[in-house]
Formats: sequence, C-alpha cells, structure tokens
Amino acid sequence: MTYSFSSDIKRALAAKGFLFAIAGMVLMIAVASINAISSIQGVQANGFHAQLILSALTSDDVTLVLPILCTLPFAVAFVDDIKSGFIKQYLPRSGVSAYIKSKILASGISGGLVLVAGLFIAYGVSALVFTPMEAALEPDQTAQPYFAEILTKTLTLFLSGAFWSLTGFTLASMTMSRYMAYASPFVMYYVLIILHERYFADFYVLYPKEWLAVSEPWVMQNLGVWVQLLLLSVVISLLFGMTAKRRLENV
Repeated sequence: MTYSFSSDIKRALAAKGFLFAIAGMVLMIAVASINAISSIQGVQANGFHAQLILSALTSDDVTLVLPILCTLPFAVAFVDDIKSGFIKQYLPRSGVSAYIKSKILASGISGGLVLVAGLFIAYGVSALVFTPMEAALEPDQTAQPYFAEILTKTLTLFLSGAFWSLTGFTLASMTMSRYMAYASPFVMYYVLIILHERYFADFYVLYPKEWLAVSEPWVMQNLGVWVQLLLLSVVISLLFGMTAKRRLENV
C-alpha cells in the first residue's frame, strides 16, 4: 500500500497537469482581482493584500474553474492504466486493494493540493506587491485575522478540490473516457448551481458557492462544510472502488 501510494502521488505531483493547474489557479485569482487592482489610488487599508485574495476566492471567475483545475493532475490515471495495458504489469505487484486505495488517495490529495498551492502562491505575490502600499496600524488598532481566515479557506479549498477530483476520476473510470474526467465535475458543479438558484433556494448544503463563502446557518459553521465535503468524498471513493473492482476482474 505504501509503495503504491508513493508511486501514485509522485506521478500526480510530477505531471504537467499539476503545474498547469497551479498556474491556472494563480491566473484566475489575478483575473478576479483586476477590477480591485485597477482602482487602487494612494495608500490602502492595512490587510488589503489579504482582502484581495479572500474576495477573489469567492468570485465567479475562480469558483467556476475549480472543478476543472483539480482534475488535471490525476483524474485520467485509471483510464490511462487500463487503456495502455500498464495495469497488467503493475497490478500483480501491488494487489487490487492497495491499487484502488492508492489511486483514491492520490486523486484526492493532488486535487486538493493544486488549489491550495495556487492560493498560497497568489497570496505570497499579493503580500509582496501590496503590503508596501498599506497603511501602518495605529497604536490602538489590532490587526485583523485575515491570515487565519485564509487558512480556514485553505482547508475548505483542499476538501473541495479533493471531492471534484475524485468525481472526475470516478466518472472517467465508469465511462472509460478521458473527456469525462475533465468535463463531468464542471457539469455537476453547474447543475448543482442551477438546481439551487432556480428551483431549491433553501437547499444550500449542496450549493458549491456556499462551501467557500458560508452565508447560511450551517451546523458547526465551517466544520459542518468540511464534514460534508469529507463525506461526499468518501461516497464517491466507494463508488470508484466498486467500479474499479469490476473492471480489474478481467485484467
């Protein structure tokens, strides 16, 4: 299990898709911040660099591409293993159970990491560029906990990325289509938004935009969001496990 996971996570992190996804995350945060940046005049409020990133994270520009970016590192791995025939050499060494578990972990972790890495790079650039433009705190002022808020968003972003990556990974394995790996999370994301905004306004727990910008009365607030995303990831992982076992019986 350890060897299989190590091999798969290295494969995911070394893939071009991992770097492209990080770059895409940074780019979309920049795009979402263009209006705020273009209106800068004079000295900015203390913490402006963090507010800029927090605002971008909940924008439509960023939230719309998240389900696509997180699938780039690893979502097609199972399909590629089957179609290339690589699975025939690899499976006898790893075993079916270890193979499935390592694929699930690598898909979820890589999907979450690309979003988190992109966020921290964007935050670092924002801090370097805009902190010198910010006003210093007055002696009686206390710094706002913006970084703590960003860390909270980081965990939500990681779990969200893991879920969308596993969704693309699982649906690709069910259809044996590379295109489904990239398209299905976006389609599901868009369907969930339409269902909420047009038909079920009170059913906000499956509204993807709500996950990153909690505005409704969740049980345990952010912790409730994290638990739900974790449970959704477990469900989709179990679905992949059942699908993979059936496919691997014929290998």
